[in-house]
Amino acid sequence: MTPRASQAIDRRSFIVAAAASAAAACAAACGGGGGRGEREAAESSRSRSPLAVKGMNYDTDRELWRPEFVDHEIAAIRNDLHSNAVLLLGSDLDRLLHSAGIAADNGLQVWFEPRQFDADAATTLAFVSDVARAAEELRSDHPEVVLSLGVELTIFMAGLVPGDDWSERGAALGTPAAGDYSARLNAFLADALQAVRPVFGGEITYSSGTWEAIDWTGFDVVGVDLYRDATNAATFDQDVRRLHQHGKPVVITEFGCCSFRGAEDLGGSGFTVVDWSADVPVIPDELVRDEQVQADYIAELLDVFEAERVHGAFVYDFIEPDSPYSSDPHYDFDMAGFAVVRCYGSDAERAYERDGYFEPKAAFDVIASRFR
Repeated sequence: MTPRASQAIDRRSFIVAAAASAAAACAAACGGGGGRGEREAAESSRSRSPLAVKGMNYDTDRELWRPEFVDHEIAAIRNDLHSNAVLLLGSDLDRLLHSAGIAADNGLQVWFEPRQFDADAATTLAFVSDVARAAEELRSDHPEVVLSLGVELTIFMAGLVPGDDWSERGAALGTPAAGDYSARLNAFLADALQAVRPVFGGEITYSSGTWEAIDWTGFDVVGVDLYRDATNAATFDQDVRRLHQHGKPVVITEFGCCSFRGAEDLGGSGFTVVDWSADVPVIPDELVRDEQVQADYIAELLDVFEAERVHGAFVYDFIEPDSPYSSDPHYDFDMAGFAVVRCYGSDAERAYERDGYFEPKAAFDVIASRFR
C-alpha cells in the first residue's frame, strides 16, 4: 500500500466515526426504527420505484493511474454493469476531464465531484469553479452533466472545524471545539453556489456526510454518502426515507461494502480492519474473503433505495488497483477494499499496471442484473 493510498484510506476512518456518532444521536432524538419484521412489513406495503440514476463511483485520484486504461473501464461500467451514470471523483482537472469525455462518449450521465483535500476555502472554491466551467463546456454537447460542490467538507476542507489537517479535524468533529460547523459549511456552500451558478447551467448537488446538516434550498439534488452498518441498521430505512423531507430528488452519492465475512456490519469502515500505517500492512488472520457479503449488501441497499423511492445511487467503487487481490490471504488487500472488480499486483501474470486487466467480483454480476 502506497503512502498516498494509505492517506486516502485513513481519511475515511474519521468520516465513519463521525457518521456513527451522528447516527447514534439521531436515533436517540428521533426514536427507534422498529424491529426487522416491522420494517419488512412496511417495505412490502410500498411499491418499489426503479432508480432513475444507476451509477458507479470512479476514483481518478488513485495512485496507480493509467489514462490508456480508462476507455476499457468506463466502457465496462456502461456496457457490462449497465450503469447510466458515473460519478467522477478527483483533484486533478486533467484526469477528471479525460474520464468525463470518455464517459460522455459512452452515453453516460457525467457527475463531477471535485476534491482538494486539506485546502482552504479559497483554494477549494477556485478548483470547484474551474471544474464548473469545464463541466459547462462538456454540457454544451452532452446535456446530462451534474456538478457536486465537494464531498464531506467539514473533514476535507480546512477552516470549518479546528485542526491543521484532516486527521485533526476528524478528531475534533463532535467536540465542543467544533462548534456549529454545519452553519459554517452552509455559508461556504452558499458562496460556492453563487460563484458556480453563473458559469454552470446544469444541476448542482453536494456529497454530504450524514453528520452535516445541509441547507438544501439552493440545490437541485440532495446528495448523501450513506452506508449501512451495525450502528444504523435498525433505522436505516427510516434514515433514507427522511431524506425526502427537503422536497428534492435524493441521490445516494456513495455506498458499498468490502468482501470479507463481517464486512456488512462495518459498512464504510470495512477497510479499517487493516493497519495501513504499518511498514508492511497485512490482512489479519481472522479475516475470511467472501465476495457474496459485498454482493448481498449492495443488493439489500438497492432494495431499500427502491422501496424508499430514491432517485439514484452510486456504488462505491468500480476499481481500486492500489488494493490488489492476492492468493495469499495475508496480502489480499482487495477483500478490504470496496471495488466490484479485482485487480492483480505487479508480481502477477496479469498485473493491472501492465495491461489494465481486471475481473468481475460477485457484486459485479448483482449490479449488472439490477441495473440492466
